[in-house]
Amino acid sequence: MVQHCQYHCPKCNKSLTEGKKVQLNFERVEHQHKGLIFLEPEPGNYEFYTSPPTDFKNGERVVFICPKCNKDLTSRKNKQFAELKMMVNDFISFEALFSTVYGDKRTYIVTQDEVDVYGDVDPNEEVYFDIEDYDPEML
Repeated sequence: MVQHCQYHCPKCNKSLTEGKKVQLNFERVEHQHKGLIFLEPEPGNYEFYTSPPTDFKNGERVVFICPKCNKDLTSRKNKQFAELKMMVNDFISFEALFSTVYGDKRTYIVTQDEVDVYGDVDPNEEVYFDIEDYDPEML
């Protein structure tokens, strides 16, 4: 299922999948530097490249922005995560939340029934997502 998904902006619903990568704009909070970032679409795979080439510092927060509508993709559910819409097909979509802190390798895929966890997640750690901001159709 995950290998065949397309990623879309949750604000404008346009596809963010370019070729085999997820393309986003980024802005470095501390350095006022902007560019493009190309992410692997597979949850738990944290390889990426940027244009122009950028060296992020461990612990640095990065703001991800939709390249189609220029909206900030920071999740309303938890400000430490960016949110994308993960489209399985025209009728089924999930929420994909990934950390905006460089070096923090955590991804959560919110399905109708559960939250799938990827990356370096401590099983004893509780991550808070504001349930009031969930799409009612997703509950």
